[in-house]
Amino acid sequence: MAFARNVVMLLFVYRKSNPDVKEFVRKQGVWYTYAKLESYYIDKMLDIVSSVNKKSIVWQEVFDNGAELPTDSVVEVWMGNFYEDELRQVTKEGLSAILAAPWYLDYISYGQDWKKYYNVEPLNFLGCESQKNLVLGGEACLWGEFVDSTNLIPRLWPRASAIGERLWSSKNVTDLEDAYSRLVEHRCRMLRRGIAAQPLYVGFCQHEVRNP
Repeated sequence: MAFARNVVMLLFVYRKSNPDVKEFVRKQGVWYTYAKLESYYIDKMLDIVSSVNKKSIVWQEVFDNGAELPTDSVVEVWMGNFYEDELRQVTKEGLSAILAAPWYLDYISYGQDWKKYYNVEPLNFLGCESQKNLVLGGEACLWGEFVDSTNLIPRLWPRASAIGERLWSSKNVTDLEDAYSRLVEHRCRMLRRGIAAQPLYVGFCQHEVRNP
């Protein structure tokens, strides 16, 4: 649905300047806002997906803007503010969710930022057990505004490993020192395999030590 979202943005931009789009808007008579245009377009896309017996994954704003989603749709919660409440609302409607909001790796901060990713508990929102069962998992995201082939791998690893462990671990696995030891070991493992993973903190890998 990311492609669909981009198409909607282009249509909204060109709704006044492009004569074909302008005429289509006039005939529909409802496209006064971006949200209405998006809902119209997404509804068409959802119908196409359903017609070939596939499920849809949509951005959370599709849900927020009131699109009529099939009951088997999955909503990706990606906006950083109040994502816990968004998870509550999505699952309250009986829809499945994927959480991405707290795990955007393109946000760079000083220090050991892997800790804030590790400390996220995906099910820490108000809701019953059946709602929490609708959270399918999470996604580590890395947008490309400041990333290319020269820094993709070190920017990604081992920070994404912290998110991976968080997602497959029980909620009571929270010891940062234990996690640090595992992540350092895994980082060294990646280096031995030729993967240029950046350091978590000051230190070295055993294979880097050269005997005199």
